[in-house]
Amino acid sequence: MKLEIHESRESGLSDKAIHEPGTLDTETCPEGPQTSVPDLHERIVRHCAPTLAGLKCGSMFRVNSSPRGVLMQVSSLEYELSHKGLRMDILAIDGEGCLLYVYRPRLLEARLADPEVRDFLTCYGYGIKSCGSTLAELFDRFAHCPNVPPEVGVFLDYPIEDIRGYIENEGRCSRCIGCWKVYGDVEAAERRFSSYKKCRDIFSRRLAEGSSLARLTVRC
Repeated sequence: MKLEIHESRESGLSDKAIHEPGTLDTETCPEGPQTSVPDLHERIVRHCAPTLAGLKCGSMFRVNSSPRGVLMQVSSLEYELSHKGLRMDILAIDGEGCLLYVYRPRLLEARLADPEVRDFLTCYGYGIKSCGSTLAELFDRFAHCPNVPPEVGVFLDYPIEDIRGYIENEGRCSRCIGCWKVYGDVEAAERRFSSYKKCRDIFSRRLAEGSSLARLTVRC
């Protein structure tokens, strides 16, 4: 099983999440052998609401807690949400926690079928034989690379022009910073940032009011 990665310039429990290849947003859960269910659900909604709503193909974030406890709950959640077209995989595990990847296989397949995306990933050595094999290559890179692979933005639904711009400029000179660093169409990116924030706010409010994660997740 694997996980989701959230990229951010800030760490800890900040609500400001900046998806930026090369960095990871870290969440610390309560001490103990298991992460509490409500606590993990809140973090999934905070970091993955647009993916839960079917607005993007995937999200990632790191949870610093007992890997065994997180694994148990991720397995249970994935079983509960799989009929909604949602998957949860653990990308990486270490002694302090794990990296979670929450994604929509159908949307990710469509993303990987885009000729521009395929050409981009091919240049980075991906075989692109299938969605599953491409994810396996990504997971392998997380297992063997000390840093976050810059192409991970593809799996988080970032625009290709912004991923290229980030890599070519080494993260500097962006035109705008929101859920990721923007090097291309600022207006289009800001519209997406706004829709993602609205989605997160709505989902967070409904979760606080008692809606379950399964009820919030859209079938897609």
